Amino acid sequence: MLLEHAVPLLRDLELAALCPATEALYARLGWRLWRGPLFARRDGSMMPTREERVMVLRLPRTPALDFDLPLSVEWRSGEIW
Repeated sequence: MLLEHAVPLLRDLELAALCPATEALYARLGWRLWRGPLFARRDGSMMPTREERVMVLRLPRTPALDFDLPLSVEWRSGEIW
């Protein structure tokens, strides 16, 4: 229920992404698994994050997506995604 109520708070973003512990739960709520390669951007370079599985949620401002293209996120300490 918390996730269902949190989604409207994201309406100003173009895309929501997370690294789920349980994919089935998020899939029921409309999140989709990203199939393309994943990277973290840091100091002008792209570091592959092959060990990660990421799900994304389309939001009202989300442009057309190709789930097979690369997807990247700004690097951060701890959980990157």
